[in-house]
Amino acid sequence: MNNTYEHPSLNQPVTEEQRDRAEAWLQGAYAEGRISEDEFDRRIGQVISAVTRRDLNLAFYGLVDVTRGSQALGTHPAYQPTNATLARTGQQIGKGAGAVAHFSGLFTSFFGPGLFFLLSPEGGYARKEAAKAFNFQVLSMLTLIVTGIASGLLPDFLDGILFPVIFVGWLVGTIVGGARAAQGDDWQNPLTKAAKLQILRER
Repeated sequence: MNNTYEHPSLNQPVTEEQRDRAEAWLQGAYAEGRISEDEFDRRIGQVISAVTRRDLNLAFYGLVDVTRGSQALGTHPAYQPTNATLARTGQQIGKGAGAVAHFSGLFTSFFGPGLFFLLSPEGGYARKEAAKAFNFQVLSMLTLIVTGIASGLLPDFLDGILFPVIFVGWLVGTIVGGARAAQGDDWQNPLTKAAKLQILRER
């Protein structure tokens, strides 16, 4: 008498998404030389004709080491959506790096965001946020320089107002930019947007 337990999910029908992932996995194994052309043809035929998860699992028999956990759940690692977990992890890292790029401006002005921009992957979220932080820090510095030059022409009471306002605007803009980047928001600082200053491309 066979007492081997089979999870009920093995009788579930194969979805197109599972079938596509299985085909992609086998194509990768063939491209890497882990299976021959004949074996690829045989296994891909099993994937195409699979009706249930049990059928689909058989296409990987002897090719993938299935853990006891996967066996108990009736799943198979060769066609499970593990890439989604990796994608979420990558997004979290990108958000964190983008936030740090903004916050680094509190201590390094535009140098920190510029360094993050150079080190971040092109087209990534962290690089885009680093560009936003860099542009804002440059705008803040230019505003401070222009105000300093013009201070000799302004009444003393205006000097006492403008510099604190510039400082508070810089501080708030830097902190808000970092906080929005940490949340993954596509937020653009209204000051850089109004000034149309984009030394580093933000898209």
